Amino acid sequence: MISNIIFDCDGVLIDSEILSFAVDEKLLPDYGVTITAGDLAREFGGVTYGEMVAALNERFGTEIDPKRYQERCEAELSRTFETKLRAIPGMQGLLTQLTVPFALASGSDLARLDQCLALTGLADFFEGRIFSAEQVARGKPAPDVFLFAAAQSGWQAEHCLVIEDSPSGIIAARAAGMRSVGFLGGAHRSLEDYGILRDAGAEYVAGNSDDLHNCLRDFGLLGPSRH
Repeated sequence: MISNIIFDCDGVLIDSEILSFAVDEKLLPDYGVTITAGDLAREFGGVTYGEMVAALNERFGTEIDPKRYQERCEAELSRTFETKLRAIPGMQGLLTQLTVPFALASGSDLARLDQCLALTGLADFFEGRIFSAEQVARGKPAPDVFLFAAAQSGWQAEHCLVIEDSPSGIIAARAAGMRSVGFLGGAHRSLEDYGILRDAGAEYVAGNSDDLHNCLRDFGLLGPSRH
């Protein structure tokens, strides 16, 4: 029985991944790494900067400092978000209809989450229930942030449903003993990514917020619209 929902943030609630990976594609050549935003999204969606940089350093033989790289990216992203960041269409309405408690668990740091949720008008939905990989030992695909979110909220892992856009997040949910739904509604995703989320273990893959709405309704987790 599902009695709680844990949402990823980037690429699920807010359309930030397309902006974030575009910044990476722009900046990484300065460090000797050439890779497209699309490839970055498929390989590193949902993981921390540190984990992404470590993988890129190993692959390209570079020595990028993860902390300094993250600071540079975050500074540019902060300016970009102020004018371009939007909530995923339909998500605000979906949140108003949920009939079970829900939380947010993300690989982004808390400061960025606060900024993004405020800019997109979603902050009030998650007050007191925002959790970040910076609060745990390991980021996704380890289950730590999901287990932390559940423990802090007083929920049992086996009763939680995770909504995720990345294979690493789906794998993390499965490792936490939680059910999961994949989500392809972010601009960085396409229906061609259906397979990577199912292969990672998603019970269902929603192509957009309407599909997610129908899925959660079938699970009995939505009430009537408040609008």
